[in-house]
Amino acid sequence: MSSETFELDIDRELACYDGEWLSVEDLSSRIKEKVAAGDFRVARLSLALQRLEEALESVKTIELRITPELYEAFTRIADAEEQPVSMTLRRALVHYLASEDATRRLYKARAGGARRSA
Repeated sequence: MSSETFELDIDRELACYDGEWLSVEDLSSRIKEKVAAGDFRVARLSLALQRLEEALESVKTIELRITPELYEAFTRIADAEEQPVSMTLRRALVHYLASEDATRRLYKARAGGARRSA
């Protein structure tokens, strides 16, 4: 299995393939067009389609309540980056998970879970 990754926009349901944002339908059409033209080099397109479909099938939705001030801050960042607010919030969560504080908490949670199952 290939370790190649594709940037995904789960809000808009798109995968970035060679610098272009494509939907499931776009990727499927490109694969069909190439095969119809006798070009069977579709492995990367197929992989991008597979990764996007897997991501969309496994997405979990959460509800998040935040203060208006915090929402405004995230909205300003999202607007400046021309991204959905939800993408900005996800990036903030990923940033937190990479922090030393989160690492300690995850280690502690895993150690506690290991003791309970032992």
